[in-house]
Amino acid sequence: MEAEERPMDWATREAEKEQREAQEAEEAREKSERDKHLKDEGGIMLFGKLHAWMEGQAKSYSGKIPEQAFEVGTIKPWGGPDPYDFFEVSKTNRDRPPMKVSYHSTPGSGPHRITVDCGVLPKPEYPLSVRDDGNVFFETRKGQSRTIEELGSELLESFKAVRRF
Repeated sequence: MEAEERPMDWATREAEKEQREAQEAEEAREKSERDKHLKDEGGIMLFGKLHAWMEGQAKSYSGKIPEQAFEVGTIKPWGGPDPYDFFEVSKTNRDRPPMKVSYHSTPGSGPHRITVDCGVLPKPEYPLSVRDDGNVFFETRKGQSRTIEELGSELLESFKAVRRF
């Protein structure tokens, strides 16, 4: 004969609930720490890849249409109360203000994001996120992930539209 199943008493049920919540909180804390570490290491690397991709596109475009040549400057640090790294995209003849692409990060905390000053408001912003598999990526304000090529294309399209080649 099967033993009659008895409902769990309150103390057992509550203890299991507390243990489950504590385990979930610990897993969330560990994921948060992992994500901070991945952002600290991976964000600036991705920013460097974006810079290199845009630099290659500028050279290619300028080689094909020299009269509309533009260039991508080197990555430079900016100090101050909110330090960041940045580079500028500008026409080689300097007849228009440059587009400034900045990567903001504070190691061990946030926010990790790219902001773009290209003459439009609000300034485009791309936060850095981490997938469950540990890969970092930039995304739009609407949460859509962007590859380096997609993000770079968006930025160059903004530069081209605002600066009127």
